[in-house]
Amino acid sequence: MTIESSTAKVNSPIEDVFKKLSQASTYERLMPEEASFRIINESQFSFKLGSMPVIPLKMERQTPYNQVVLAADGGNVPFELHANLSTEEDQTQIQLVFEGDINPMMQMMVKKPLTQFLEALISNAQKL
Repeated sequence: MTIESSTAKVNSPIEDVFKKLSQASTYERLMPEEASFRIINESQFSFKLGSMPVIPLKMERQTPYNQVVLAADGGNVPFELHANLSTEEDQTQIQLVFEGDINPMMQMMVKKPLTQFLEALISNAQKL
């Protein structure tokens, strides 16, 4: 299952945005206000939203100035969250992409909340 967010533009150089997205602490600023957030170390964090279980994430891989990939760190559903970066004039464009191995029944239940979550994250991109 793949879900793509809309694209956000940030008034920062792509190198700065990439560096920030490569740090676990940055994601606290992107989370919705109601999220409970915990930093585990420089490359791992967890968060909880509402009645969802705690979701632990870790930095999986980075392609300098193009992409930062977070992966589920345990749990029942393997997934990745990609932060794709590109540059346009003096701005950096960011798009988030969720890729998960979710069965068709679960997809129907989680597609809308996941889409809303990605949009909440991308709407906070200006906080970078």
